[in-house]
Amino acid sequence: MKKVLIIGAGIAGLTCSIYLRRNGFETEMYELNHMPGGECTGWDRKEYHFDGCIHWLVGSKAGTELNELWRETGALNDGVEIINHEIFARYEEDGRGVNLYRNADRLERHLMEISPQDGAQIKKLCGAIRALGDFGMPIKKPMDMMGPGEGAVFAAKNAGKLMKLSRYGRLTMAEFAAKFKEPLLGRAFLAAIPGYYKASALVATLASMHGGDSGYPLGGSRAFARRMEQKYLDLGGKAFYNARVEKIIVKDGRATGLRLADGREISGDYVISCADAHATLFDMLEDRYTTDVFRNLFDHPESYPTPTSAMVFMGVGCEIKEDCASLTLRRKEPVLLCGFESEAVGLLNYGFDRTMAPPGKTVVACLYEADYDYWNGLDKEEYLAEKEQLKQDAARVLIGRYPEADGKIEATDAVTPLTYVRYCNAWRGSWMSWGESKDVPRYYPGILPGLD
Repeated sequence: MKKVLIIGAGIAGLTCSIYLRRNGFETEMYELNHMPGGECTGWDRKEYHFDGCIHWLVGSKAGTELNELWRETGALNDGVEIINHEIFARYEEDGRGVNLYRNADRLERHLMEISPQDGAQIKKLCGAIRALGDFGMPIKKPMDMMGPGEGAVFAAKNAGKLMKLSRYGRLTMAEFAAKFKEPLLGRAFLAAIPGYYKASALVATLASMHGGDSGYPLGGSRAFARRMEQKYLDLGGKAFYNARVEKIIVKDGRATGLRLADGREISGDYVISCADAHATLFDMLEDRYTTDVFRNLFDHPESYPTPTSAMVFMGVGCEIKEDCASLTLRRKEPVLLCGFESEAVGLLNYGFDRTMAPPGKTVVACLYEADYDYWNGLDKEEYLAEKEQLKQDAARVLIGRYPEADGKIEATDAVTPLTYVRYCNAWRGSWMSWGESKDVPRYYPGILPGLD
């Protein structure tokens, strides 16, 4: 039986390892952290559970290709409740608000009530959302591995939908937002998707939700990853935690093993890295096989940004009811935080998930834009002071929106870009790949030239 060594026990590593076991390979999965999931994680503070990842999950809808994958890997099953919020996100300023409804018909009526003068843009947007509603993510084969014939079949099958999506793919979110005569609408869209992203990201997200997908699995991220881990172990796979890989051993152009941080060397027939791409290319492979595409992306973070953020979680000793789980609140005056002049702040209410807090209590989180270079430049004393300032600001935001929380914050924790670096070895503290901008390649090769 051929042995495969998998680096990383995040969602990619777990998925890879499970399918390898299902196909008869011996597998050993090596993870630097003490638990599986990578950035799909959560942790406990006192009576509360703080969830660090899933806000919505593509593939939550039964019958989709990705749902089949989640079920085959154990991430989802018939016992996992899926929550589909009526409102995806809300933006509020000066007593006015915009709801981004999951349903395109409801969204269109709502936006038209706010800004009839933007009727043409609103109808075009909601029409595209409806048209794309059942457009599933192709997962049977990676797009970069599809031959010309396969790509042509996919394109022909989805020609109309791809055409509608491509119209928005030619615009950044900032350009799209600027098309609206009512500035409130533009700011609401930018609160949902950053300005440097393609506008197609907003359309695809809302289309997925309109089609009944992209719900939330009750129990959140840690439970999601743990179910996958259990599936892998049940299949006889081996997992090693607190096992940082320092080097991929290459002999005669072929990856033959791993060297761990403790000096041990592990041999295998194949090596698959599901770890951070920068760590894989520049550290584990010592920059010997980095392609021009990746080098350009990594060398110019100012041109090709990767998203990061800071968050403050709060366990609140009262029930906070809200019909929308994700709010963005525009401040009356900008505040300098995280290296940014913050004009708005995100507020995530986890009251809908009964597993996050005891009955009668609620977990709420504040979400902030963050600058990795700013955080990375702080010394230890400055870093701790900035985290404390974040916690104080989050408490003010929480109490300002929900006065019933005053005096009832029982647990707090702050996450910064450096938290992602420390726990997940994430390049520049990122929790996603490069933003889907007009200048970033759509697909990255999974095979490195010169390395077998």
